[in-house]
Amino acid sequence: MKNFIKKLSLRWSDLFLLIGFLPFAFFLIFGQLFMQYTSPNDVAFPLWAIILCFVLSIGGWGVYLYLEFKADHRPKDYVTWTFASLLVIGVIAIVIQPSLFSEDVIVRVVNEGNISLGKEVGEIVNVNFVISTTHYVFFVFDLILILLFVYIGLFIFPKRFTSLSFVKYLGYGVLGLMAALTIYSYIFEFKNYIGFFKCLVGKGEPGVSIYAYAVKSFILHRNAYGMAMMLGIIFCFINHSIEHKWWYYLIAGFLFVNMLFSLCKTGILISVILVLIYVIYRLIVTFKEHKKRNKIILIAGGSILGVAILMVGVSYLTKGKFLAPIYSLISSLGGSSTLSSRTFIWDNVYQLLRNGWWLIGRGFGLLNEMLLPMNTVNGDAVFPAHSAFLTLLGEGGIIYLLGYLVLMGYTVYIIINCFKYKRDLTVAFSLGIIAFTLYSFVEAIHYLVYVFLFPMMILYHLSTLQVEKKEA
Repeated sequence: MKNFIKKLSLRWSDLFLLIGFLPFAFFLIFGQLFMQYTSPNDVAFPLWAIILCFVLSIGGWGVYLYLEFKADHRPKDYVTWTFASLLVIGVIAIVIQPSLFSEDVIVRVVNEGNISLGKEVGEIVNVNFVISTTHYVFFVFDLILILLFVYIGLFIFPKRFTSLSFVKYLGYGVLGLMAALTIYSYIFEFKNYIGFFKCLVGKGEPGVSIYAYAVKSFILHRNAYGMAMMLGIIFCFINHSIEHKWWYYLIAGFLFVNMLFSLCKTGILISVILVLIYVIYRLIVTFKEHKKRNKIILIAGGSILGVAILMVGVSYLTKGKFLAPIYSLISSLGGSSTLSSRTFIWDNVYQLLRNGWWLIGRGFGLLNEMLLPMNTVNGDAVFPAHSAFLTLLGEGGIIYLLGYLVLMGYTVYIIINCFKYKRDLTVAFSLGIIAFTLYSFVEAIHYLVYVFLFPMMILYHLSTLQVEKKEA
C-alpha cells in the first residue's frame, strides 16, 4: 500500500479531497435524478439532505484548499478570480429567475401516446409551473460545487504528480467500471439481447421497435451506456499509449461490440472513426520497427473493411433480401428522428433566451426545469437541451459560453505543449477530447471532456517540469 501511495504521489491532504468528493457525488447523481425527473412542483430532494451534502463537500474541499494554498500550491490569481466571477454571475442568473414560470409554446409535433394528443400543429399552448425554494437552493449549491470541482481538478490537484502512474491507474479504474456495467447488463438484461437478435433477423414482436431492446445497464439511458463504452475505448488507447500492450485492442473491440447493443448512433459513428484514426496512427509511427507486422495488419484490416463495406452495400441495395440482419440494424440506426426531435428542443432554448436573457442565461439547472414542460408539448419529455453549447448558453448566457470556449482554446495550447513531451499519450487524450466535444453538439455532455482534461493536466505539468530541468 505504501508503494502504491508513493507511486501516485498522494498526501494526507488528499484525504479531505475524497471526504468532499463522496457527498458531492451523491449530491450530483441522486440530487440531479430526483430534481429533474420528477414534477417541478414537488420537493424532489429533501432540503436537509441538500444542505448536509453541501456542508460535507464544501467542508472537505475547504480544508483541502487551505492546506494546498498554505503549501503554495495555488493557480495564478487570474484563474481564481475568473472562477469567482463565473460563480457570482451564475448565482445571480439563478436567483433573479421569477418563481412563477410561464411560456407559450407552438405545437409542431403531435404524436399519439403523449401529452400532445388532441392538439393541432400550430396551436399555441401555455405551460407554467412554480419554481420552489428547494430548486433555487439546490442549483446554487450545485453550481458552487461543480465550479469548485473543476477548479481543483484542473488547476490544483494535477500539479503535484511526478509520474504517469495516476493516469494508468485511472485507466484501470475506468475499464473495471466498464466491465462491471457489461456484466450487469448480461445478467439483468439478458432478455433484451434475445429480443435484439430476434428483431435483427425479422422475428421480433409485431409493432415493437428494436429500440425497446436497447441495452441500458443499471440506471443508465441507452445513450449513456453507449457513451460509457466509448469512454472505455478511449481509455484503452490512453493506457495502450503508456504500456503498449496488444490486449488493449481486444478490450476496445469488446467494448465496441457492447456499444452496438445500445443503439447509440452518434457514439457508434464516432467510435468507428476513433478506432480507425488510432490504429492508422500506430501503424504509421511503428512502421519502421515492425514492417512485416504492420503490412499484415494493413492487408488484413483493409480486407476486413472491404468485405464489411461490400456486405453492407449488398444488404442495403437488396433491401434486406440478402444479409437481412445487417439491413435491419442499418434501418434501425438510420430511421430515427433524432435531429428532427432536437430542432424543437433547440428552438425552445432560443425562446427561453428572448427578452434580455442572452447575457447571463436562465440559471444553472433551472434551464432544464423550464425545458421539461416545453419539450413535452411537442412530444419529447426529455428535458436537456441536447447540445452542450446550447446548454451553456441557456444556463449561463454568452458569458458562460465564452468561458467554455476560452477553456477549449487553453486545451489546444496544452495539447501543443504536451505533444512535444509525450506524443502517443497526447494523441490518445486528444482523441477523447475531440470525440466528446463532437458529441457535445448533439448531447449536453461537455462535462465528460473534463474526464480527459484532468489527467491531461498532469501530463502538461510534467512537460513544464522537463522544460524547467533543461533550462536549469
